[in-house]
Amino acid sequence: MVPGTCLELPCDALSPDVAERFSRPRPPQGAPGVTHSGAFIPVSVFIICFNEERVIEASLRALSRFQEILVVDSGSTDRTVDIVEGLSRDGLPVRLIHHDWTGFGAQKQFALEQCSLEWAFNVDADEIAEPTLVDAIAKNVASPGENAGFSVERRHWVPGYGYAHPWVKHDRIVRLVRRAKSYYDTKQTIHESLRVDGATGRVAGGYLLHASIIAPALEFEKQNSYTSLKASERSARGRRTSPSKMLTAPIGYFVKFYLLKRYFLCGWGGFAMAAGAASYAYQTEYKSWRAGLDPR
Repeated sequence: MVPGTCLELPCDALSPDVAERFSRPRPPQGAPGVTHSGAFIPVSVFIICFNEERVIEASLRALSRFQEILVVDSGSTDRTVDIVEGLSRDGLPVRLIHHDWTGFGAQKQFALEQCSLEWAFNVDADEIAEPTLVDAIAKNVASPGENAGFSVERRHWVPGYGYAHPWVKHDRIVRLVRRAKSYYDTKQTIHESLRVDGATGRVAGGYLLHASIIAPALEFEKQNSYTSLKASERSARGRRTSPSKMLTAPIGYFVKFYLLKRYFLCGWGGFAMAAGAASYAYQTEYKSWRAGLDPR
């Protein structure tokens, strides 16, 4: 599996043994609950979701120190909405908005536009902000300098290992931005990212924990869906691929994840992560190549 934005999956997508342990994840030790002392951090947090009952509560509780939390739901049929509304009644500063699904980039752009504060922080529903990360964000928005955005480190869950070894080269992604100087490319149907008009700094301290724990069958289903979206997006943008990339891209991705990003430190789970990345790369290049063949 390639780390990235996760498809929202129902609770019963988990294998039985994993579901027993992780059906209701909790915030990391020391994370704030719904109530806390002190002033709110003047940041709007925005989350898009669909059928995230398994993870949404832990994610939201870890964000309770922020002044505004916006949850944009695209029509969940599980308990996601009930959980969010319940946390709101309990005092969490969360506002629930329904918006029909328009694609990852467009959906997140809509959510960003609903934020009312100067600074906005994007979190996926299966991500949990460590308390040290929240502290660091508070310091950055208090003294941002000339920066229009900041990147944070995201630490992935590795099957059979737990959260990735501290020495792994974790993803660093822009998630904290000045709302008026940032946007999403609404044509990005997959792997959407914030674009920032200005300098970006780094939030130093704490991780955004990516708790994507699903059954293997659903991992492959998600990978198939994501690679199809990626190939379609390439085709729509007029991008073509070389057949040789079906060979070189998988090798490159495996080396990148296993050696350069040091997932070998995570044992066989790290090998599985790197192999999943290689599989993702192959599927993407194969589908892109097939899309470019002359149908005649």
